Amino acid sequence: MHNNRTAKKMTWILTVFLVVLFIGGCGNKKEDEGKDAPGRKHPGAKEQRHASPKDGKAGPAGKGDKKIDIDKLNIPDRMKEAIKSGRIPMDRVKEYLEKSKGMANAPLVRIEKVSRKSLASYLILNGTVEPERLVKVYSRLQAYVKKLEKEEGDFVKVNSVLAQLDDTEIGISYQQAKIQLEQAQTALKDEENNFNRNKELKKSELISEQDYQTVESKYKTVKLEYRNKLENFKNLQLQLSYTKIKSLVEGYVTERLIEVGDKVNSNQHVYTVEDFYPLLIRVYVPSSDALKLKQGLRTEVTSDILTGHLFTGNVKLINPRIDVQSGTVKVTVEVYDKSLKLKPGMFVEVKIVIGEKQDTIVIPRKSITYKLEKAYVFVFRKMQVFRRDIKLGVSEEDRVEVIEGLDEGEMLVTVGVETLKDQMRVRVSR
Repeated sequence: MHNNRTAKKMTWILTVFLVVLFIGGCGNKKEDEGKDAPGRKHPGAKEQRHASPKDGKAGPAGKGDKKIDIDKLNIPDRMKEAIKSGRIPMDRVKEYLEKSKGMANAPLVRIEKVSRKSLASYLILNGTVEPERLVKVYSRLQAYVKKLEKEEGDFVKVNSVLAQLDDTEIGISYQQAKIQLEQAQTALKDEENNFNRNKELKKSELISEQDYQTVESKYKTVKLEYRNKLENFKNLQLQLSYTKIKSLVEGYVTERLIEVGDKVNSNQHVYTVEDFYPLLIRVYVPSSDALKLKQGLRTEVTSDILTGHLFTGNVKLINPRIDVQSGTVKVTVEVYDKSLKLKPGMFVEVKIVIGEKQDTIVIPRKSITYKLEKAYVFVFRKMQVFRRDIKLGVSEEDRVEVIEGLDEGEMLVTVGVETLKDQMRVRVSR
């Protein structure tokens, strides 16, 4: 398909070329006929060998020249007659055919205009997404599971009830403690009034010291008993509240480890709640690159699982210690994702922006060729390519900054550089 397209293109160019020659040949012939006397032969007529219309062959009289079959050329009949009659010299036809044949075999390339753009410099690292907080919820007492209020994936707030335990036994004890507390409170109030009356009588010396001390001692005993009942009531009240297992943080339920009817023990892990906002990614940066980092630097996070999604964040923490074994520094990146597409446990690529250049010459990485650790490119001009040594700067993915060697607006070969040589003729792919 590609060869047919090229052949048609060459044929069209040849046709245009022959038209120009034909028009020029006809004009020159008429001009010469006007100048010569009637019946006088043109001086050059003896030197020009005319092709015979019968055999359709034409060519110069030189030895070893291949004759061209004019009838097989894909050109108009008028052009064929012009060649056969000698108005278009065969040597010029042959010369053009040779050039066309050479261009047909020239390498095919694509070109792009050199321009100025903004370019960022990155540190590219990998890490695993973690929640900002992961909290394991434990049962505070031993009891049977009565009801499940939240399932995995549910969003919960602080003190949201996750599950309810059977509270029958604790509820009975709580009610008894409540009654005993009310009785102790009544007894305390009576003894307090009695003590205050005897205290006034003592001041008036209407009772003896011994009677006063007896009343005071009884009051203190009743008061201590009331406090004991109060503490017992508070303890049972707390135990009753523990029958409702609650979340300690705001987030999403990621684990439910109990079922209705299960008997849970005190300090048993029953739920896991994770806070996804923000998310954290811990990466390990080589100590030489860690010197370029500071808190607040912009980051870009991507994942092979989430094609086409880009999440932004920033550097939150930089560990002041260097790991002796790996020679790296632990850096914590903070990412806010309200869409919740980014999830804990996901393996991601983290780009930390350590520098950014504005209005600089940027070229595709694929256009660069290296030889002996030196970089060079091919510049396109008038259907030829010219090798140009360049000096590179920072890079961003498939784009590279050029510090020296290229000017804005030049045409650069971007595809097909592998087989090119300096000053080689090429064809441009459309």
